[in-house]
Amino acid sequence: MTQANRTLLLLAGLTAAAIGVGLYAYFGVQQPDEQDAKVKDRNEKLFDPLKLDEKASDGGLPKIEFTRITVSFKGETTSLAREPGKDWQLTSPLQAPADKLAMDQVVSQLQQAKFKQVVEEKPDEAALVRYGLKPPQFVVTAEAQVGEQGEKRTLKLEGGIENTFDGTVYLRRDGDPQVWSAEGGVRWTLQKSTFDFREKAVFGIDEAKTTKLEMKSKENAYTLERDAQKNWQLVKPTQGPADQASIVGALGALKAERAISFPADTPEVRKNFDEPLVDATFTLEDGGKVRVRFARVGTQILMLREEGAHSVIAELPASAAGQLNRNPGDLKDRLVLTFKKEQVAKIVFHPLDGKELVVERPPGADGGAGESWQVTAPRAGPAKTFKLAAVLWTLGSLKAASLGEENPKDWGKYGLDAKAKSVALYGYDGKELGRLVIGKEVLGKLATTYLRGTRNQVIEGDNSRLTELPAVVEDLLDAPAAPDAGK
Repeated sequence: MTQANRTLLLLAGLTAAAIGVGLYAYFGVQQPDEQDAKVKDRNEKLFDPLKLDEKASDGGLPKIEFTRITVSFKGETTSLAREPGKDWQLTSPLQAPADKLAMDQVVSQLQQAKFKQVVEEKPDEAALVRYGLKPPQFVVTAEAQVGEQGEKRTLKLEGGIENTFDGTVYLRRDGDPQVWSAEGGVRWTLQKSTFDFREKAVFGIDEAKTTKLEMKSKENAYTLERDAQKNWQLVKPTQGPADQASIVGALGALKAERAISFPADTPEVRKNFDEPLVDATFTLEDGGKVRVRFARVGTQILMLREEGAHSVIAELPASAAGQLNRNPGDLKDRLVLTFKKEQVAKIVFHPLDGKELVVERPPGADGGAGESWQVTAPRAGPAKTFKLAAVLWTLGSLKAASLGEENPKDWGKYGLDAKAKSVALYGYDGKELGRLVIGKEVLGKLATTYLRGTRNQVIEGDNSRLTELPAVVEDLLDAPAAPDAGK
């Protein structure tokens, strides 16, 4: 054998040895260590519904969905359940919607939280009493459906007292003898009462899905309905556009109120709603109706909500009833003019001197509003785009400080006749979209002027809002820059 062959054989042997050492390191040391780490990580989770290395048929992780949770705390046992893909519901000791946030927190803790360490492997009875685990301070039983077949996996956790040294809580799992410690947040999330789990946003009416509202109280009564454009209209006791923002705000605020308590639904409590502070009926898009009544019982404001066969009585903050108990006059739309800015193609200003100022804009390429405005009278020229934008914004946002006489026989006594200063808006079809007439100053009211807008009614408004309106053509013309004298 030549020296070269002996060298090759030696190298081959060394390579095989190296491979053997590597395989031993991986299969004999690294792989078992990785498996041990997986087992340790799984054991340290409060609840891992998956078996070690369990996979779905597509190779990914199986789907996990919690479907039942029962919590016993301070002598009260609360059971909650849900069908896959649906919301949680309380099933015992009463049937009611569950608080979504509270349930999300519980499920998250069960799946994500980990034990910190084993406090004691085999505690005796005295030790369990010392840890607050005999009897336990709270008990949580959870059931999850796993995988395509929905196999049920369960967990039972027993919670003890707080370790005052570091704020952790003592726990035992599924009857195992070990006592573990976990972060204190686990305790505050899991040890909840039935009230804690119950949905407290009880009004539950979506303003956008409501088509009619009828309200009556000792002081007020009104009816609101949506028109074809889904805007609110006041139909009783008077007719006219309603203040959209006021209605949306009131119903939104009421929907956000949270129950302070849930008094027992007894005949004695129900009697308080025979003569309610507020009695309101909501008609929904699907034709369903919800009746909401408020009553005062001692210092409490109670709400009775009835929808079909379902009803709930809840204590709400004192301000809740006032969201609906409004004077009809306060619900009237206070916008002086109602129009869509993008539809305005022509504006005609009628100053007191009788010389009309006219500006127009052509439609854009898509048929909508163009960007550039042109002054067409009393002389032609490019208009100040930003000036016209400010004018339209002012006219579109101008609100009445107060509403006066409807359909007056003599508009002239308010200075609102044909000789008055005015602004008229026209669409691309030439039809008038709206007209603001500016009358006399209101005696005794600083900076307040009589106005007439979309409605056939005298309005009192703040005349400081009208400073954007042009008085002469120079206010509108976008004059070219003066030539540089040095050139």
